[in-house]
Amino acid sequence: MNPCPDTKDRRLALAKLLGLGGIAAGMCTARANEAPAAQECELPLRLRLAFIPKNHEDAQASGYRLLAELLGTALDMPVDLVSAASYSAVVQGLQGGRIDVAELGPATYVQMQRSGASALPVAAMVKQPGVLTRYHALLIVRGGSRYRRWQDLRGATLSLVDPASTSGALLPRQAMKAQTGMRLEDYFSRVSYAGSHTRAIAAVQDGLVDAAFVSSDSLALTQQRKAMAAGALRTLWMSPPLPTDPLVVRRKLCPALQARLRTAFLDQQPQLLPALRLLGKQGLVAVDEDDYAQVAGMLGLSAP
Repeated sequence: MNPCPDTKDRRLALAKLLGLGGIAAGMCTARANEAPAAQECELPLRLRLAFIPKNHEDAQASGYRLLAELLGTALDMPVDLVSAASYSAVVQGLQGGRIDVAELGPATYVQMQRSGASALPVAAMVKQPGVLTRYHALLIVRGGSRYRRWQDLRGATLSLVDPASTSGALLPRQAMKAQTGMRLEDYFSRVSYAGSHTRAIAAVQDGLVDAAFVSSDSLALTQQRKAMAAGALRTLWMSPPLPTDPLVVRRKLCPALQARLRTAFLDQQPQLLPALRLLGKQGLVAVDEDDYAQVAGMLGLSAP
């Protein structure tokens, strides 16, 4: 018995829209009667777009909800928004087929490529139209504190963002080794994870920790929202520039659907602009794996 007769007509309609011929029906038949090898690609009825709360979560969630809505209109198919707890959860979702489109940190993307590429970079949200945004990892402390350099922080308390955050964990670990020859956990008396850049910044402001590693974009956004007084924080270290987060699509999606997503992100940007502006962006640019090659070197990773 065919386990998916109710979805066959909808798959065929979507396949016709995307120019995929009989692939959708073939997918359903493969599940019912054949080995998985017969399934060449996947054509979901609904796309799942994942985001990770990073900065000012309410405003970010509103921006992504609108992005999902506008992207669905551009694609002429439903797009569901998935709020993920961490970058690792997003990678697992991409690998397991539970997430189709996501924004990953550059280091998370590079590490995923080296462990088996389950997604492809297609675009990046940028602050200046047509220009790939760059940002920095920062080590911040309170402006009135006694901390003036790395050495002053020996035995202090530190907040990171997420274990897989580029600017909020992975790159700082490499920087600590280069600066002190020690692990973060050996250099600081306590290392904790705040869960978002905004919360890590707030932890320093409120005196819950002595220092934190955060992204320069997040700090600038907090300052723009007037969430801190001038001179409230001091920067002790800044990384080399990093390419901004790529939007990736799951590799197993049918090529025509991947192409439609590229078209929506890159050629139909005016339709997505209201959501991009809510997220503090002014456009999207095309990206590929070459744009993130330098990140591998910064993390001490060899070529795949």
